[in-house]
Amino acid sequence: MASRDCQVCLESYDEEKRKPRCLSCGHTLCNSCIADCLSRGPLLCPFCRLAHAAPVTYASDVPVNYTVISLLQDASYPLASQRTEALLAEVKKEANEFTTSQLVTCNCRLTRLHDFQQRLNEQCSVHRVHVQALRSLVERHEGLLRDMTGRAEQAAAIITKGEEIRSMLESAQGKVNGATNLLEVTAAHEEDRRYKTTVTEWDAAAHHLLQSQVVAAARELEFVTAAALQAVVERSMSAATAAVTPTKAIQPPLLQESAGERLSLTQQVTEPGDTSQLVLEMVKQARLVGSSVWATTMKSGRPRRARVDQQGDHLFLSALQEGEPPLYSHTLPYEKVRGMVDEDYLMVFLEVSWGGQVQGRVNIKLTNAATRTRHFFYLCTGELGPSYGGTCLLEVENRGQPGERVWGGDYQANNGTGGVAMKGFTMGELTAQPVTAGLVASFCYGSDDHRKPSHFVVYTSDYPVTYEECPVGRVDQGLDLFRSVAKVSNVRDATVSDCGLVLLV
Repeated sequence: MASRDCQVCLESYDEEKRKPRCLSCGHTLCNSCIADCLSRGPLLCPFCRLAHAAPVTYASDVPVNYTVISLLQDASYPLASQRTEALLAEVKKEANEFTTSQLVTCNCRLTRLHDFQQRLNEQCSVHRVHVQALRSLVERHEGLLRDMTGRAEQAAAIITKGEEIRSMLESAQGKVNGATNLLEVTAAHEEDRRYKTTVTEWDAAAHHLLQSQVVAAARELEFVTAAALQAVVERSMSAATAAVTPTKAIQPPLLQESAGERLSLTQQVTEPGDTSQLVLEMVKQARLVGSSVWATTMKSGRPRRARVDQQGDHLFLSALQEGEPPLYSHTLPYEKVRGMVDEDYLMVFLEVSWGGQVQGRVNIKLTNAATRTRHFFYLCTGELGPSYGGTCLLEVENRGQPGERVWGGDYQANNGTGGVAMKGFTMGELTAQPVTAGLVASFCYGSDDHRKPSHFVVYTSDYPVTYEECPVGRVDQGLDLFRSVAKVSNVRDATVSDCGLVLLV
């Protein structure tokens, strides 16, 4: 009787609600009991407590126990004879549907796997060829480098020998020219003739070296390698470059100021947040391939460039300078990067170096709209031509005393004697402000004859009961760097190695 009845509910198996189904552990339950188990959570065998091996959502997902079905169809365990054939057909249909579903899944996966395997094999073949070609290219470079190194050593030896021969010949010629009689001329000429073999051998060696094709071969290989490297750079950054949306070209603001005027140095921004993320991604990708990112533009038909880099939480746009960006670098229009400037929070930076090393950057927030502030701004960005980049710091006043301050900004002579105002800029309206540490001023030439309009001053300590009439901004980050500059024995050893804009991120 055990084979005819479900051992959980003790009801007889049938072809509908009580159809026998076999769990992965080997125990058999009816449809109804399996459904009841599923309603309480994962399908666990009520006899051995093992979980069913395959995922189950419905009772019909559990395979039918055909052995029990066969027993039920046996004459000794008769089911209703009129239902036997229908039950058999239904069981076959269910079994076929289940197997067909699994076959479809298996065939789909196998088809995709075969295709994937084929593409892998194709790419492996291609990359084997590329690796071999790159190894060959590296070997050619190494061979040429060894050859050129040897030829350079030969050239140095031949040049040294040639200079010795030239000295001897000049000496012999001097003796001929200085001779006062025929005997002296003859003796000098005989001495000169002794050098003939040496000169001939040296000339032949020099001629043979000059006939070498190693330089031409190196240039040809340089062209091939440069093209390959440029392709790698362009491919690695094509998506990021294409995604940067265009913005209107930047135009310098009007130089006139009026009461309540707001410092507006940007013209249009198209989704600055999206652009900043794209530029950040470009900088990240450039670092991965050992490259750099540059913003480029044209002025009067001449190319100009500005480096874009990230340090910490800030994105920096260096001052524009003449020339094309370096080889294998990533470029994007200057106007797109310039459009990221937040006109409500304008900030510039000065990078300070001494002792042959970059010491850090000082971020300066501009605090007013005066013409002198714009003058300072454009000397930081280089957009109108000159910039503070590469200038030395000029002087430290009140060293170690209240009101200690550091002067710089001679973009012309770089010694304190130059620094006239750029065309169209004036000091503007004076605004008295108490002197506290971090205050930055410019266009201060009125009170001191040796100060020029482009010179700037950074106060490193408070100066009680003193007012500055030409403020342009305040140090937001990095004031300790200028305090360290003030301690340098010769302040002109410290330079503004770079300057530019701090961008919205």
